[in-house]
This record gives sequence, structure tokens and C-alpha cells, in this order.
Amino acid sequence: MDLAQLYEHLPDAVYIVDSETSEIIGCNRAACTDLGYSREQVLGHSVLTLQRDVTGMDHWHKIVASAREHGSFVFIGHHICSDGYELPVEIRVSIDQVDGREVFISVARDISNRMQQFCLVQQAPQNVWQGLHDVADGVWDWQVDSGQLYFSPNLKRLLGYGPDEMQPRLESWKSNIHPEDAPLVLSILEEHLQGRRHLFEAEYRLKNRNGHYLWVRDCGQVRERDEQGKPVRVIGMVFNLTDLKMQELELQKQADYDVLTGLFNRRRGEGLAEQQIALMRRQRRPLGLALVDLDDFKQINDLHGHLAGDQVLQHVAAYIDEFTRRSDVLFRWGGEEFVLVCPDTDADGMKSLMQKLCHGIARVSLPDALKTLDLTASIGVSLYPRDATSLVDLVARADSALYAAKHGGKNQVVLYDDPRCCEGCSADVR
Repeated sequence: MDLAQLYEHLPDAVYIVDSETSEIIGCNRAACTDLGYSREQVLGHSVLTLQRDVTGMDHWHKIVASAREHGSFVFIGHHICSDGYELPVEIRVSIDQVDGREVFISVARDISNRMQQFCLVQQAPQNVWQGLHDVADGVWDWQVDSGQLYFSPNLKRLLGYGPDEMQPRLESWKSNIHPEDAPLVLSILEEHLQGRRHLFEAEYRLKNRNGHYLWVRDCGQVRERDEQGKPVRVIGMVFNLTDLKMQELELQKQADYDVLTGLFNRRRGEGLAEQQIALMRRQRRPLGLALVDLDDFKQINDLHGHLAGDQVLQHVAAYIDEFTRRSDVLFRWGGEEFVLVCPDTDADGMKSLMQKLCHGIARVSLPDALKTLDLTASIGVSLYPRDATSLVDLVARADSALYAAKHGGKNQVVLYDDPRCCEGCSADVR
């Protein structure tokens, strides 16, 4: 690809200008698009007829002299388009030679968005804006009537955008809010606009240019209203909470999850199970609780070592986690035991579901060194409200059923109302 072809595919307008006469002797496709002219029409113009801010040949010669002295030249001007619109542009000029003829290669970038935002900023006292920039990671200014939304350079930088990117519109912000957070955030904003909240204040995830989400705290307030009380101008600040949120999530993970299996730990699991029981109580629907115990697990540790036992627990936990439904609650009870709570599931449903789980555990894929293991599980099941109405009692009933499953030959499912279930039996066979 030669230089001319390269210029043709640039997103910015490129003009080749005769340095002596200011006549335009070449241009790319973007230049024609910006001006609304055909290529032949552009080539019929000069800098003096297209550039509002170059006022005559004397002015042009000064630009040429400066460019020759410094090797380049940069200025802000306005190109006059075919419909009379004056397009604000930032022009970067460099000097080259074409067939022994000195020419200027002028790259003109559309900065209309930047100029709109600059005008918004100028409406606020400089000391106020400086103070906001100093204390926040980003600042925004929304002109509600026009729909223009100024994003500060720091805010754009935070989200990975350049100074000329991000259209100054409300939609640029709304479309980047995480879909799960958007309904609440927009509701809070609407309540503030209506005067039902003193401030707009929300913590949510905001997408950056690479598609990753940052956690931010966004605080804003209506600063101007019209005679009817409708909001005219809203100003706000954005604070980056990503590092803090990551720390919170890590602490929460340590507090709520079992380190070995990655499942909920007993404390967190019991809390979620209590919530599901309360929900089923309100809805007057059944719930099943299963206590899952790996058979002969002590032999695995004794024969293969505790590291092998840990690997077995991890693989089994991963399988059960994948097996469960989104509404279910699964957590590690302790040792080789797991609790699975299944809302809106009756006796027949639990029996069928747990039999599938039992068969699936027997086929869990293990590391090559453990392929010879005969891995099975016994499962005891209790039902709310048939067998008990509290979590403690449901677990106790499931434990009795689990003992019956172990005592009856292992690798099977037993419900608490099964005749084989005996609450008084010893647990030694486990």
C-alpha cells in the first residue's frame, strides 16, 4: 500500500495543499465526507475559501513561514462545509516534497464534540470545576433540555477513552451501565429528578472501553430548575471503587466459601437454607433437604493419602455443583458430607433427583492416579413440612435417613419416612 492509499483510508480528513498558493491539490475520502463535497469540488478550493480562520494570503504566508521554521504547525480552525456549517477542526500540518514542489500535508480532525463539552465547562465557575476535578476520579455535567452530557477528561481516561471519544449524550453513559445494575441506578436518578431524593447516589458497575466493568460510586445533584420546577442542569462526580470492591469480594469469599471445595461453607449455607425454608413457608410449598456422604472415604485417605482425599472432594463438589439447579442451595457440611436444599420439591421429586445424583457421583471423572477408586455416595433425605419445619430438625431427620442408607448397603437414597430409617441407630458404620 503506497502513501496515497494509506491517506485514503485514514479516519481523519487529509488535504494536500500547495504551500505557495494555498490551493488544495489532493484530499482523501474523509475530507469529502466532512465537507459534503465531491473530490472534484474539494480540489476546486483553496485554504482561503475553505478555512474560515485563515483571513488572507498574508496570514497564509505567516503559517507557511512558521511551518518551515518548526517543521510542523498545529492550529484550531473551522472548515466551511457545503451547507454552510462551520466544522471545528484541529489541523496538524507537516511539509513534504512532491515532484520538486513543496506541499503541506494537513490532517484535520473533527473536534465538534470537544468544543461542545468545552462550552459546557465554561458555564461553571473555574474554581468550582477545579475543586471537583481534584476530589473525584471523574466529573459529569448534564444539560437535561439539550441532552448534552459533559464527561471530564479524567472520567474518559478512567474508562479507557481518548479526549475526543464518548459522545456527549446521556445514552453514552446509560449503555455502559451493567444490565443487572441499570434498573436500580436509573430508578434512583429518576427519583432524584422528581425531587423524591435529595441526591442521586448509587454504586454500580460501569463498562470501560475494553468491555470490562469497573465499580464506581456516582454522586450527583440537580443544580438548576426552571420556573415549573423541572430539572435543567445536573452535576455529579464519579469515584472509582474497583479496588475496594475487589477487596470486599475477596473477604466475603473467605467468609462465605469453603477453601477446599469452593462451595458455600456451613455458616453461609445454613443462612441461605433458612431463607429458602422461610420462603417455602410463605408460599406454602414443599422443600427437600439431602445429606450427601461419600462412602468409605476414610479408606481413601488411609490408602492414598489426604491429598488424594482432597482431590476426590474437589471433583465430587464440582460435579454436585454442576448438577444442582439455580434455585438449589448447596454447601459443605463438614468432612466428606454435603447438604443440598431443593425448594419446591416434594418426596417423589427428591427421590428421583437424588437417585440421579447418586448414580452420577459413581461416574465422576477422577485424576488418573485415582481411576481405580470405586467412588459412591449415600444420601439421606427429609422433607419440609412433612418431616420437620426447622433447619435443625430437617438435618437431623436427613441424618437418620443417611444412616439407614449406610446401614442398608450404601450407594443408595433413603427418605426419612422409609421403614428402614431408624433414628436410634449408631453411626459407627460410616
